[in-house]
Amino acid sequence: MTGPIIGPRTADQLHGSLRALEITLDDGTLAKLDELFPSPAPNGAKPAPEAYAW
Repeated sequence: MTGPIIGPRTADQLHGSLRALEITLDDGTLAKLDELFPSPAPNGAKPAPEAYAW
């Protein structure tokens, strides 16, 4: 069985990806994301985006 390994291939790719941890989204952006990706469960069992994960 063969399966892909998801992740950076080089140290440069890893360091580039780690910069994403420094991003802070303002309240307006977070509200817009909540609008675009509402919780699919009527009772809100899981918040978006986790509810969209497999």
